[in-house]
Amino acid sequence: MCVGCRATGEQSELVRVARTASGFEVGRTAPGRGAWLHPGCGAQALKRRAIPRALRSDSGDPAQLAAVVVEVDALAPTWANQGSLH
Repeated sequence: MCVGCRATGEQSELVRVARTASGFEVGRTAPGRGAWLHPGCGAQALKRRAIPRALRSDSGDPAQLAAVVVEVDALAPTWANQGSLH
């Protein structure tokens, strides 16, 4: 389920963000608890404070979290070209 729009979808439609010791990591193989997002739903997730809640941790550096959301949202054209964006 996307933490931004709260819609369910296939795993292939979502991008995973995980909290690491050095910040955040985008990718399916990152260790630890992850938050799943549709590319393009990052602003909603930030507004709802959904990423730290899903990760069950503090948000860390807000600038770093915002940079990760920009990275995830930048993937939207890639997902749209594959026809798997919600």
